[in-house]
Amino acid sequence: RAQAKRTMGQAKKDRKREKTKPDPVDDDDDDDSEEEEEQEEVESAYAKRKKEKSRKAFMKLCRQLLAFIPMLMILSQQPLMYKERQSGVNAAKLVPMQLAVSGAIKWAKTSPTTLRNPQLNVHLNTTARVLLTPGEYAEHNFGRKSQRAVNKEKTWAAAWKKTERSLNRVVEGDAAMKAIVSAPFPNVPVIGSYLLVAASVLALLIPGLEYVVVVGCGMVMQGARGFGMEPQPELYVTGVCAVIGILCMDASNKKTETTKAKRR
Repeated sequence: RAQAKRTMGQAKKDRKREKTKPDPVDDDDDDDSEEEEEQEEVESAYAKRKKEKSRKAFMKLCRQLLAFIPMLMILSQQPLMYKERQSGVNAAKLVPMQLAVSGAIKWAKTSPTTLRNPQLNVHLNTTARVLLTPGEYAEHNFGRKSQRAVNKEKTWAAAWKKTERSLNRVVEGDAAMKAIVSAPFPNVPVIGSYLLVAASVLALLIPGLEYVVVVGCGMVMQGARGFGMEPQPELYVTGVCAVIGILCMDASNKKTETTKAKRR
């Protein structure tokens, strides 16, 4: 009888152990789920990198397109500041390209550096003619002289030849141009024109020169106001395009945090 009781007690203990024994874990299912999670994380990181690369390329393209607008304004010799005609005083306009060329040529005539090396004057005149050529081409193809110009006058070669006479006219300038160029140092509008012309022409190739374009616009506007001139819409368009180009450049250089795939 005692033996039967021990047998029944042992059976109860065995049943309790079976109830408390944990269910077997399927290792294969866990491994499959971990592999799927790693694969999803890798695909997600790749998609983010691809999206980030596309965004940067788009922002760089936008910056280059925006940099083209200030260059077009400067090379086509658009007036950025203008003074209305008054009694006894003719109307006056400030064209950064013409002001920069006039100031540089007149500075070279009295500079000790160019006097010691006359060849620098030749290079300076050639550079000035190159910068004035797009304006002559645009004037005879799209400007007020386009209707009267014949076909042979609408070529780049003809525009280059015309700059030989237009350079002398730009250097002499009108009364307003002479007053600005002969202003005492620091000549803010002339310095601003130097910065604006150089930065606008090179900004398409060198990112970051948009900052110089904005500074040049500000100097031209503030300096020319001292001569009674007011800013024109072309000045605001040039400055705004440069500012937006800066924003696009910053957006293209911005790095976003990407989550790396976990290694198990």
